Amino acid sequence: MMTKILQRYIAKTIIFATALTTVIISAVLFLMTLLAELKNIGEGDYGFGQALMYVIMRMPGELYHFVPMLVLLGGIAGLSILSSYRELTVMRVSGFSIKQITLSVLAAALMLTMLIGIVGELAAPELSHFAEITKENHKNGGQAVVTAAGVWLHVDNNFIHVEQVIGQHLLQGVTRYQFDNAHHLQATYYAKRLVLKDQQWIMQDAVKTSFIGDHTRSEAFTSVPLDLKINTNLLTMGVVDPNEMSLPKLYHFVDFLEKNGLQSSEYRYEFWQRIFQPLATLTMIFLAIPFVLGAFRGATLGFRMVAGVLIGFAFFILNSFLGQICIVYQVPAMFAAILPIILFAMLGIFLSRQMIKQ
Repeated sequence: MMTKILQRYIAKTIIFATALTTVIISAVLFLMTLLAELKNIGEGDYGFGQALMYVIMRMPGELYHFVPMLVLLGGIAGLSILSSYRELTVMRVSGFSIKQITLSVLAAALMLTMLIGIVGELAAPELSHFAEITKENHKNGGQAVVTAAGVWLHVDNNFIHVEQVIGQHLLQGVTRYQFDNAHHLQATYYAKRLVLKDQQWIMQDAVKTSFIGDHTRSEAFTSVPLDLKINTNLLTMGVVDPNEMSLPKLYHFVDFLEKNGLQSSEYRYEFWQRIFQPLATLTMIFLAIPFVLGAFRGATLGFRMVAGVLIGFAFFILNSFLGQICIVYQVPAMFAAILPIILFAMLGIFLSRQMIKQ
């Protein structure tokens, strides 16, 4: 009975400390993101109110990337609070072992990981994507509109709908509506793909339907040039960032890219990184235990937090570095995503062994 009470008390302290750390980091990140966004104010209809809403909607997604570091700092802060009041010492004297303390901390981390994972995978990608769509629609002044069904472009007397922007050189599912100066529909075009080659857009597997008086005429083309100039800068707003996709969408998008012989390393790496996110979180909070009870046992809370921030940023930077290595040198995405976790888990095991020897 006493053991369960102590386990719940440790878990509650860790969760409270992590929540407090998250609030503080969120406030700092919010201000930094808002200040960075001020430079875009004044473009089109994009004002301060739109910038504020954009930053608010982006916050869950931004915080989700820092979850391992947040949990590490929360674990260090929670255990430091217990240590500063000699509560951990009393627990150990009364027979509550380091193993039981570790299991209590990991149980708290597991609850946090499940809660954050649900929010991070269900809400954060959708909010981030909606924030980007809203921002770009305000900025471009009506030249292009992004919707959940794709991108609409207005070029001269033409309206073009793109189902999916794969990149600035490849569009998927393109429909063109051609009007005359009197706003009468002259023809429609549908192309499975629109490819930019040598500064010329080429429609592949295309069908043209012409409206002539009271009848229509259809023509099929394997490949035909598009007689319009499309501003490729407008297409960037239709490119979906991997952070704005849920795991199922990310999986299907990777599958689509690979079936079409397109570069998928960035998206595949993001997929595996998100798959291993819970394991990364547990690994980081596992590091917090030897930090407080071992290597930095006599250090102040401030010193421990600084050390935790450095360790957290080292993990974050290593992830980013390996992501680029994965893209440039075609390193297997699964290996690149799990390697930082393995390295930091080994560091945690080493520090834990040193702590047990003391």
